[in-house]
Amino acid sequence: MSSFPSSPPQEKMSQPTPPSASVESQPQTPLPPPPGYGVTGVLRRWRHEDVLKRGSLGLRVLGFLFSLLAFIIMASNKHGRGRNFDEYEEYRYALAIAILSTVYTGLQSWRQIHEMSTGKFLFSGLNLALIDFFGDQVCV
Repeated sequence: MSSFPSSPPQEKMSQPTPPSASVESQPQTPLPPPPGYGVTGVLRRWRHEDVLKRGSLGLRVLGFLFSLLAFIIMASNKHGRGRNFDEYEEYRYALAIAILSTVYTGLQSWRQIHEMSTGKFLFSGLNLALIDFFGDQVCV
C-alpha cells in the first residue's frame, strides 16, 4: 500500500467577490484610439514619409557627387607610360561604370527633385520600382 492519499485534499475555494458599488458608479471613459489613427497619426505618418523622401534625396545626391568624383579622378589619370586609361581594358571598364553610375544617379536625383517640387510623378509606381531596382543593380 502506498502512503499517499487517493484523492487530493479539498482546499477551500474562495468565492469571487463582486466589485464594490463605488467602481460601478464611476463613469467609464472611452479608451483613446490606438496610435496611428486620427489626425495626429496621419500627421505623424506624413512627417515620417517626408523625412524618408528627403533622406533618400540626400543619399542620392551624395551618391551622385561620389560617382562624379570617381569619374573625374579616373578620367584625369595621366601619369605617364603604363598608367593611362587608354592602355588597359580594365581601366576603360571602370571608367565606363563610373560614367553610367554618374548619369544614373544624376537622373534619379533630378527626377526626385522634380517630384518633390512639383508633386507630379514622371513614372508610375511599378515602373519606378523596376527602374530603381535594375538601375541600382547595374550601378552596384
